[in-house]
Amino acid sequence: MLDEYKISQNIAYQTIFNSVKKNKYSHAYLIETNGYSKGLDLALAFAKYLLCPNSYSNSNNCGNCSQCMNIDKNEFIELKIIDPDGQWIKKSQLEELQEIFSKKSVLGNKKVYIINKAEKLNAASSNSLLKFLEEPEEGIIAILITENIYQLLSTIVS
Repeated sequence: MLDEYKISQNIAYQTIFNSVKKNKYSHAYLIETNGYSKGLDLALAFAKYLLCPNSYSNSNNCGNCSQCMNIDKNEFIELKIIDPDGQWIKKSQLEELQEIFSKKSVLGNKKVYIINKAEKLNAASSNSLLKFLEEPEEGIIAILITENIYQLLSTIVS
């Protein structure tokens, strides 16, 4: 889980670990990979750390609870991963996300969505996401993964 990144991605690890440990996490995180091939894996480890009922950061202690096992199978209802649909991430994908996340959490007090390859947001989907980010609801956490932050709208980055 998250502890796997303690050495290879120390700054990201410390930021994530401390924010969750202190229960002072943001409603949105932006991970710029700069060619790092395990950006999605890091985001999933972060999501597990947030969503695990035991708040374990390593698989020696957890990985066996139903939440962690369902995350591994991409079947956890409180976690949604958005990948580009073809060449772009489409507005309809974000509208579907907003519809799903407008309902109360079933298994806990947090929901997490990961937007993989966020640089693939087109103008319409970027604006739709911006609305969602600007009016965050309690317990909804966004993790955006991009190769290059300069390919995102500056308002999303800020």
